[in-house]
Amino acid sequence: MKGIDLFLLVALGAIWGGSYLFFALGVKTIPPLTFVAGRLLIGTAMLWGFRNRPQRGPAGDPPLGAFLVMGLFNAALPHTLIAWSEQTIPSGLAGVLIATMPLWTAGMTRWMLREEQPSRRQLGGLLVGFLGIVVLLFPDLRRAAHAHLLGEAAVLIAAISYAGATVYARKALRGVPPIEAAIGQLLSGGLMVLPLSLILDRPWTLSPAPVSIAALLALAVLGTAIAYVMYFQLLQRVGVVGISLVTYLNPIFAVIWGALWLGEPLSGWVLGGMALILAGVFLAGR
Repeated sequence: MKGIDLFLLVALGAIWGGSYLFFALGVKTIPPLTFVAGRLLIGTAMLWGFRNRPQRGPAGDPPLGAFLVMGLFNAALPHTLIAWSEQTIPSGLAGVLIATMPLWTAGMTRWMLREEQPSRRQLGGLLVGFLGIVVLLFPDLRRAAHAHLLGEAAVLIAAISYAGATVYARKALRGVPPIEAAIGQLLSGGLMVLPLSLILDRPWTLSPAPVSIAALLALAVLGTAIAYVMYFQLLQRVGVVGISLVTYLNPIFAVIWGALWLGEPLSGWVLGGMALILAGVFLAGR
């Protein structure tokens, strides 16, 4: 992995590391379906203003079917599952379950992408990194021992959905400019969730708290519009196993942001987990 790719991967991890906090704050007064629809459609609107700029990539019709698949499995379904689950389970536990995504990705890659098989070093790095996630968040896991199983299952399904979409996108969106891929995915996902939001949540009757609105806007602009352009750019450059490593970096930055903004302590478990995660990313990213 080149230096610029590693920098983008870390930057993406830093952005998405705050997403669990934004989810938790947002769904306190905004129902999950409305929160996800707003996130995706606001993110689409942000990117739409940039799409007229010259884009590199082959000319041709947009792959509408691929956008629909990505909109469902990389946006609408997993985002909704995570937002719903964080009404009942801690964000730390959600981070651990989402961090199984690289393991699912490696398995699917071996099965679906013969030209991009993960090496033994990469597989070893994935296992070391996942062990680091467990160590990092071990105190939260002990406190979450009695969390709702349905919430845990929802996040695990979201991780599998992300993994499948990432492997699928490697072939289906190859050569599509990152901003076009992001717009296609976000718009498709947002239009899928919007009717459910209008029917079930009746958003015009809601009175969301200012902190929930701020969380929604932050996640839409930074964690969606900007982050997904980076995601598709990295996917083309480092492949499915490389981009999946971002889910290992997310919890590190979630802890760092908590320490900087909320004064949360950095325990021995946290520092040991960070060391293992970074070692795993180093092994898997080589």
